Amino acid sequence: MAHMRRTWTALVLLCLATSVGCSRTGMPVEPKSIAVQEIPRLIRSLPEYAHFSFSGVSFFKGRLYASTNIGLLAVAGGKAAALYQWQAEDSVVEGPWSDIANNAMWIQHGSDGSLARYDGARWRRVELPPPPRGFYTRGDMMTGFIGISALQDFWLVGGGNAWRWGANGDWTAEPQPPAPEWSAVRAVAPLGDTLLYIVREGIEVTPPSSYAVYDRQRSWHRNPLKTMDFKQVVVTAEAVYVMAEDGTLFSLNAGSITLFPTPGPCEAITRTSTAGLLASFKNRGIYLFAHGGWEIKAPYPYDSTEGEHWAHLAENGGQVAYATSSVLQSLGAGGKWTYSGTEALWVLHGATLQRVVFE
Repeated sequence: MAHMRRTWTALVLLCLATSVGCSRTGMPVEPKSIAVQEIPRLIRSLPEYAHFSFSGVSFFKGRLYASTNIGLLAVAGGKAAALYQWQAEDSVVEGPWSDIANNAMWIQHGSDGSLARYDGARWRRVELPPPPRGFYTRGDMMTGFIGISALQDFWLVGGGNAWRWGANGDWTAEPQPPAPEWSAVRAVAPLGDTLLYIVREGIEVTPPSSYAVYDRQRSWHRNPLKTMDFKQVVVTAEAVYVMAEDGTLFSLNAGSITLFPTPGPCEAITRTSTAGLLASFKNRGIYLFAHGGWEIKAPYPYDSTEGEHWAHLAENGGQVAYATSSVLQSLGAGGKWTYSGTEALWVLHGATLQRVVFE
């Protein structure tokens, strides 16, 4: 079940199955702040099919933010500081995505697919870029969108396309690579003087699928990557790193792709505030890649019986956040399902991860 998408994400994005035009125009621009004492009640009120879940973490202007299916959670001093909701019902939030080029943070509303951009003082509503084909398919929306940040620009990738956020506050579509029919751009990443495209080639029924890297400035030179299920990309000062769902990690440099050695199966990767690489490894812990090798920053917070989960990672100035969300798994015959992993948010204190308590 490693490639199974978050159940609640798929459910809330079904309204976008045929057209960006179904977006609700009534979504408030500014969120409502919910008292932290209300968080346990909101978690308990979720239906069984929408188990409490994290979809990402990011530091911004001294605070840690975590996107959840009850809203955007803010953490300060290792404790929940606030919960932000744009609407009381269907308050799923995706992201958050750091925009280091423009000193901002982005989230996506699950209920209508619209985006929101925060500059530290106010929120601004931003619509999804117009799809080149005139509509987004159900498959486009269930695969989802990701924000990709580098020093010079911020990109949104989804529906097989990539857009760059402009100085005038609008989206500019990036040109498509000469990939086979039905291919989809899954990520872009600047490297030196070029922009690399991570492309799923051909039609996909179920992952894994064939992937390749296209170099735009070098006449779309193609390098085969792997048959895989793409999970993450991170842009650092040294290289571009691509992580597959099975935990393998690749380093992309000018004209080359290298299988990157790791201490174990990789769960999540992130760019550090010093443009380095931080990663979490199953049953091992949180590691920083420095001086040509992996240095442990914190041991794994779970024992060997921990169930399957998604992991999310963020870092800023030595602060580290690590979140996990259980994966829905089938028990086999009888059509029964279970959540075997842990829903938790951890922050680094010294050399130990400490759990954020919401009670």
